[in-house]
Amino acid sequence: MEMASPQITNHSVWLEQAEARCSATGLDYIDILVEQAGIEQSLEHSLRQLSPAARWFALFDGTPEAESIEYSPMVIRLHFTLRGHHAWLEQLMAFFAGTPRLTLLISPLDFDLLSHHLQALSQVQWEEQTGLLRYYDNRVFPALFTHVLTDQQQAAFTDIVLYWGWKDRDGEIVWKTGTFSPEHRFADEPETICVDDEQVGLMGCISDAEALMKEKTIREMSLENYFARCLETAVRASDVGYFGPLRDFKE
Repeated sequence: MEMASPQITNHSVWLEQAEARCSATGLDYIDILVEQAGIEQSLEHSLRQLSPAARWFALFDGTPEAESIEYSPMVIRLHFTLRGHHAWLEQLMAFFAGTPRLTLLISPLDFDLLSHHLQALSQVQWEEQTGLLRYYDNRVFPALFTHVLTDQQQAAFTDIVLYWGWKDRDGEIVWKTGTFSPEHRFADEPETICVDDEQVGLMGCISDAEALMKEKTIREMSLENYFARCLETAVRASDVGYFGPLRDFKE
């Protein structure tokens, strides 16, 4: 179930919603997933100055991408009851406003266990190759559920949280309800998601649709609806084996 609010540009409303949802579920903290690729300076320096100290983990740590650790997606646990954490979260949300780089997670899981599962979800196996699943990009995450992942693979994302939260292309707040259950037994070392040729092709379609959006500007519809149209075009082109410029594709 996904619930989107009217278009909102004020990040403080998102923070208020997050705090209210955490309080309603008995949690005094929130986990933040940050995509750092492309920012000028890693958040690590700022985090090390935070007092009291916050728990954080870089998803590339110990992976083939470890050499680019400064660009690693990072999960951070901040406590609402700690003034320094609350203020830092407000600054973080303001800094990343208008970007697809910030995702909120409301999860009762132990931080280390949650981090290991998020790290495992960022790696995919395709035949003999491994690659990144950039679900921590808000432009990619929803399309993975609607077009790419199997029900079992979707459960690997939803079972670990009560809510996923992000802002879509139109600046609207979206909360996706998770399927966390305290009775569920979580593996300490979760398995890597295995994808097939069709799924790899669909992931390519998501990237192609995003590129097509930048080539053509449509003003009479929302950005989310426009992306859906571009993705539909990319999928149809892929289905018929079209390899030319997507902007020129005609059925």
